[in-house]
Amino acid sequence: MKKIGLYLVLIFIVLLLIIKGDQLIGLLTSGSLDRVVGYVQSWGIFAPLISIGLMIFQAIAAPIPAFLITATNGLLFGVVWGFVISWIGAMLGAIVSFYLAKRLGYDFVKKKVNETGWLNHLERLNGKYGFWIVLIARLVPVVSFDLISFAAGLAGMKLRTFLVSTGIGMLPATIAYTMLGHDMRNIQQFNERMLIIISALVGVTLIAMLLKKKYKSEKPGG
Repeated sequence: MKKIGLYLVLIFIVLLLIIKGDQLIGLLTSGSLDRVVGYVQSWGIFAPLISIGLMIFQAIAAPIPAFLITATNGLLFGVVWGFVISWIGAMLGAIVSFYLAKRLGYDFVKKKVNETGWLNHLERLNGKYGFWIVLIARLVPVVSFDLISFAAGLAGMKLRTFLVSTGIGMLPATIAYTMLGHDMRNIQQFNERMLIIISALVGVTLIAMLLKKKYKSEKPGG
């Protein structure tokens, strides 16, 4: 019963957001943190659920960066709860994208993503290095989260492998963006921490790119 209740809540949120789809796409692509903060905050006690719904919506409506939502969560709910809300929303969005690709197939995914080069190497996601490919891709901020989820679902990757690699891989960026959002309004107080976060993101990205080259060179025909 608890699962059914959770699904009904999620369906309600997503339907509500889809009804206002055009408005929300404009909001999430505006580049304005203040606008997103104002929208989420306007829902009062339902703000955390709406934020999670926005994460799911942006995953379905890809490609839309989730940075503004994650930063909003950090600013409104603090670092700890902002991270928890962002991580749950990102995971649910990834699962929805994964299953949509799995059920609706190649044509659906091709319409949703521009970087179709990934779709030519789907067998790798369901092979020996699938876990590491998804993990590394999640660690690189410039790679679309939603693209990875769509590609993994289309490749028929095992859900458990996808969830573990996604959950771990999203941690650094989710923590960093949540903290950046929290600190952005108080930049003078947290300027040193912001520099550390940005440096850490750059470091993680460089490590992920090196690992990508390593596994690509080890893959026959890579």
